[in-house]
Amino acid sequence: MVIIIDIVIAVFGVYMIGAGLKMKKTGKISSIILAEEEMKKCRDEQGFISFIYWKEALVGAALVIVGALGLVSRVIELPRAVDFVEILVFLAVFLWFWRALGTARERFLSHF
Repeated sequence: MVIIIDIVIAVFGVYMIGAGLKMKKTGKISSIILAEEEMKKCRDEQGFISFIYWKEALVGAALVIVGALGLVSRVIELPRAVDFVEILVFLAVFLWFWRALGTARERFLSHF
């Protein structure tokens, strides 16, 4: 069961990398980042994209690493401390991105 979670984390990481890079390439905000209603409130789409796309790709890369590390630790039987580090990294990256997304919303979305 835990192997499936590690695979899902890694696949979601790949998806986030792709979504971030696609956002930069197309100039359109990804629906994974903002809901449709929020996209309509965006005052500066290009500024929003420039601010967040690389952060999204970085989070995706971290998730791929965390997922791969989890898979390796299931196959090789690494110490339990690796699982703890995996969870800490996952939470730290998630919280960092959540905060960055909040900052992007404050800067680039109209609030009325």
